[in-house]
Amino acid sequence: MPMVDELQTEPPTVVHCPWCSAEIAPALSNCPACGAVLTGDTDASLPGVTALDQEAISRARRVATPQRRNRLLSWISGDYDEAEKPDPPGSLSPPPLEVRREMLRLELLAEEASLRAQTDALAAEAALDAEEASQRAQTHALAEPAPDAAEDSPSAQADAARPADPGPADAESGDRSD
Repeated sequence: MPMVDELQTEPPTVVHCPWCSAEIAPALSNCPACGAVLTGDTDASLPGVTALDQEAISRARRVATPQRRNRLLSWISGDYDEAEKPDPPGSLSPPPLEVRREMLRLELLAEEASLRAQTDALAAEAALDAEEASQRAQTHALAEPAPDAAEDSPSAQADAARPADPGPADAESGDRSD
């Protein structure tokens, strides 16, 4: 049985790239995933990665020009240039007749689609209301006893056998017969 020390001294079969952490074979000199150089001087300074690239910074300062602010923001902040040239003539003119016709056609199509959707919604709502009303009517009809069943009940037969409220003449004749 091998000892623990012997297991630790064996070279690892899989190595990880220090740049992208991809698994690579130990004999490779470049990482196949990111292309990083794995052998050689490890203290190399890579401008833009491990160190600041002073030349790129100075080049960016020379090339960079201040961006022009939005005219509205400049006007609001009071930081605007009065000497700005005006818009060219015709830039604020209405669109040509063909474009206006197309805009109106699209507007009418949109209005028609909106009205159709509204009518469909109203029709669906009316159908739903009618369905609810028919369900309520069926529920109400099931809750009330049938008229034939009410006539066959013993209390209904007793009510039918009892004479109607006797008038004064019938009451006197009923008293005499006793």
